[in-house]
Amino acid sequence: MRAHRVGPPADTPVLQGLRGIVRPELEDVAGEIIAEIRAAIPEYRGSFDGPYGIWIREGVRHAITLFIDRLGEPSTVTAGRPDSAAITAPAGPVADPAGAAPSSTSTMPVLNDGHEVHRRIGRQELREGRSLDTLQSAYRIGVRVAWRRIMRVGRQSGFSSAVMSQLADRMLALMDELSSVALDGYREAKAETSDPAFAARRRLIRLLVGRRAAPRGELAELAALARWPLPDTATGIALRGPVRIVAPLGDEVLADLSGTAPCLLVAGTVTEERVRALREAVSCGPQRVGVGVGAAVEPVAAADSVRLARRALALVDDGLVPQGEVVWSERVLPELLLRTGDAVTAQLRRRLFAPLEGMTERRRARTIQTLSAWLDAQGSVHAVAERLGLHPQTVRYRVRRMEEAFGERLHDPRARFELEAAVRSLPDSELAPDSSDDDNADAESCRSGER
Repeated sequence: MRAHRVGPPADTPVLQGLRGIVRPELEDVAGEIIAEIRAAIPEYRGSFDGPYGIWIREGVRHAITLFIDRLGEPSTVTAGRPDSAAITAPAGPVADPAGAAPSSTSTMPVLNDGHEVHRRIGRQELREGRSLDTLQSAYRIGVRVAWRRIMRVGRQSGFSSAVMSQLADRMLALMDELSSVALDGYREAKAETSDPAFAARRRLIRLLVGRRAAPRGELAELAALARWPLPDTATGIALRGPVRIVAPLGDEVLADLSGTAPCLLVAGTVTEERVRALREAVSCGPQRVGVGVGAAVEPVAAADSVRLARRALALVDDGLVPQGEVVWSERVLPELLLRTGDAVTAQLRRRLFAPLEGMTERRRARTIQTLSAWLDAQGSVHAVAERLGLHPQTVRYRVRRMEEAFGERLHDPRARFELEAAVRSLPDSELAPDSSDDDNADAESCRSGER
């Protein structure tokens, strides 16, 4: 594996500023890259005219877009080829570029940040009978043509030698990354033709996480071919982001990294340490892969575990779980329950928070934050004060305002349950503590009045 050091974080704003200069030039260079590959490598001349040519053009377009978008992102990009053991995990179902390719007027599916198209290119290269050397030559030509254009832009725009060096490093790193993904696809296709277990593992995970419930006898037969004996339980793991196998996953792991919702299926239960290792094993590029962990279930219910993991991962989008964290479904079951019917929880919030409608937005937010802490602390003023970082007297003032709004509902068991459900359905950003001075001033005024 190779890491290209682009420069210190201080250079990030400089590179971000180059996007507007570089983008129009590189977006225009795709046709030039295709023409040069066609001229330099005779084996590709016929490929560009058929359905497979659409995928090649999409691969070029994606590489250019990704290079531009990554300008100004974290400065180290790690790319490289996985260990040979890594390719024993299945790639999962992929569309065959040699078959029904999308029309030139349709929207091309860009899967897993577009990396999937490079995996498919690698698979098709084997079917076309070309060697890995030919495939890598095509990637090198693409980099050479793109770099030639950047050199011209750099001279015209007065880029410094340091900036040009960083651009070169980033371009080489991206070529390593994407050509390695294509290599994965090539090896996967080769393994399918030579290793019956590889193909069986691919079919097995499709069957386990698919919509159709498979008979246990059929699963056991396929599991034996896949050398994945059916365990008592299995755990689904949902992934999000640019994924590819960069380290061995282990024989107990089935993987489907294709499509828009890649996933893993692990025999047995998983520990936090195991999940961290799997996350590193499927991460490529500067961004960490998002991970949701489902429940340990019988293999016949593996699809439920994967669906639960995907729903848990979706809580990140709703702001209910911080970005970058592994989301364990069993730790967020109340949130998942509340998110099964967004319209229902929205109506619940509207009804329960109606007494707050006359408040300013800021006052309303503070009241809800206090309510959340008060429910968690079971009414303890000192516990609420510690949670919100406030003086206990300020909390007493807030609680009085809260009691004025909600009245006896705060002491009715059913109403308290509804209030807690409504609060838990809110994003974390709406529950962040607010210890602003004006609140303390109100409390001081209240204390003065009491005296």
